[in-house]
Order: sequence, then structure tokens, then C-alpha cells
Amino acid sequence: MRKVIVVIFVAICFVPTFAQQNMDGTAVNRGRIFTSDGQMFDGQYLVFSKDSLEYYKENSQTRNVLNLGNVDKVLKYDGNYGTTGMWIGGIAGVGIGVAVALGTKETKTTGYIQETTIQTWPIYVFAVVGTLGGYFIGSSIDSWDTIYSKDTSYLLKHINIGTTIHGGFAVSYHLNF
Repeated sequence: MRKVIVVIFVAICFVPTFAQQNMDGTAVNRGRIFTSDGQMFDGQYLVFSKDSLEYYKENSQTRNVLNLGNVDKVLKYDGNYGTTGMWIGGIAGVGIGVAVALGTKETKTTGYIQETTIQTWPIYVFAVVGTLGGYFIGSSIDSWDTIYSKDTSYLLKHINIGTTIHGGFAVSYHLNF
């Protein structure tokens, strides 16, 4: 049974490493190009051909062509985090509003009946403020999706292997949130 699990694990992790990306004819309206010499620039109307990438630089009328051998990675603009920020800010605002509202709790005793009341307006105010604040903060953060990378491995493309300043071995994994 262990051998079967090891074979499945190896197949899942390393088979995508040998896969080829077929980007011929793929078009992107707005993208970010990383070249093998360490440069990064924004491009518009990117079109992949068999061995090259055609694009316009931002605010330029000249069509440029770049050999795919000189391209490390291409990212596609995927919107912003406005909606996510709105949800997170709204939920946080409701939580803060409930805490403030519970702080306004009043108890009245009339005979044998004890009534407890709270002010609900803090819940609404903090929910609206949190939602708007979260939307404005989230809309200022761009979301980019990797569509081309020289490293074609799906699972291994964010792993960086290197050495430390003391001559040690370092492995890191890059996550985007």
C-alpha cells in the first residue's frame, strides 16, 4: 500500500513538471512581463505566438515582439480585491458594532420583570463604515494571475531554492494572498 501511495504522490508532484505550456494564440488585455534579465514592465494587448510574445508597452503605439526564451513569467491582470475587502470589512464592522452595542446594555426592573435593552445603531454604523472602508482598501490592491512561466510545474513553480549567507541550504515557497 505504501508503494502505491508513493507512486501516486510522485505522479501528482512531478508529472506536471514535464508538461509543456501551449500558449499559441492566447491573448491578454493587460499583463505584466518579467524578462530573464530581471526587468519587469506592464504591457497591453499581449498575444502569444509559437515562440514569441507580441505586446504594446503601456501608453505606447509601437507593437513590440519579445522572444519567449527571454521571458521568465507573464502575469494577467485579474481585477482587484474590492469585493473581498468589502466582505472582510463588513464582517469586522458588524463584530465591532455588536461589541459596542453590548456595551450600551441597560437593565430595567419593573416589579418581577427584568428588561434588558441595547442600542442597535452601533451595529449598523460600524457595518456600513467597515464595508466602505474594506471596499476602498481592497480596490487599491491589484490581483495578478500567472499565465506563463518558464518553470512549467504547477506545484513547484513558487519554490525557490538557494543558499544562505552562512553557506547553508534554504528552500522557500511563495504564496499570494
